[in-house]
Amino acid sequence: MVELRSVDVSGIHAAFADYAMGSSEGLPEERLLLRMRKNAVDYEASVGAYEEGRMVGFTLVGLDAWGGRSTAYDAGTGIVPTTRGRGLAHRMFDHALPALAERGVEEFVLEVLQDNAPAIRAYRKARFETTRTLRSFVAARSVIRRPASSRWTLRTIDLMQFERVAEEMDWLPSFENRISAVRAILSDVSLVGAFEKERCVGAYAYSAPLRWLLSLVCRSHRRLGIGRALLVHVVEHLPDGVERIAALNVNGADDGMQGFLGHLGFTPLVDQFEMRRAVA
Repeated sequence: MVELRSVDVSGIHAAFADYAMGSSEGLPEERLLLRMRKNAVDYEASVGAYEEGRMVGFTLVGLDAWGGRSTAYDAGTGIVPTTRGRGLAHRMFDHALPALAERGVEEFVLEVLQDNAPAIRAYRKARFETTRTLRSFVAARSVIRRPASSRWTLRTIDLMQFERVAEEMDWLPSFENRISAVRAILSDVSLVGAFEKERCVGAYAYSAPLRWLLSLVCRSHRRLGIGRALLVHVVEHLPDGVERIAALNVNGADDGMQGFLGHLGFTPLVDQFEMRRAVA
């Protein structure tokens, strides 16, 4: 018989290894837990499925304000192969909802690969609706080359300066890339701004431990080389052994950003649907 209860954080790394969840395979424990902290995972609100004392499934739930609403985020769901096909994911989700409603959480959001038709059908059956497409891109560090000259001065900035620039974003960042995610792991994030004299006209946030570009902003000064200068700076400061850079969760409706990345040599990595539903 399967028991549903809160997730024991001490066993979460082993659980991810058991489920062979794509990018989590071989992921060092400290990096996995850092990502969970970035995603504001609440282990009490998360649900683990246990059978004879062994975790056979889990849904990790992040809780944070996002887009002006109290939001729950599916930060990772996995079920061991021998337990699949028993409706466990649906049961764990249903188990989490009442407690989330009691906390005043307004909506639940998740991301799903566009080619995962069975999961999409299940989420739609659970009253999730697609809100937008999120596209991810990747480039070898060798293809991002410094321009012959640049008028911009690049230097480290503080969180307040970054947040001021980030206010100019065209669209709401995904839950994974929200501004409070930067705050949550600030000691593991590099914040660099591009300056015109003393005015910061663009910025990026990059986490070297996660190998994650959280943000790239240069809205007010487009087509002037700021974005390229910032990305070159990221590449030049990548950790040793890291040979590529990924831009994750770009709004699929932003043709300008996609064209910019393509021009620099980025190629498509994965496409996802962002899906939401009300908690109550």
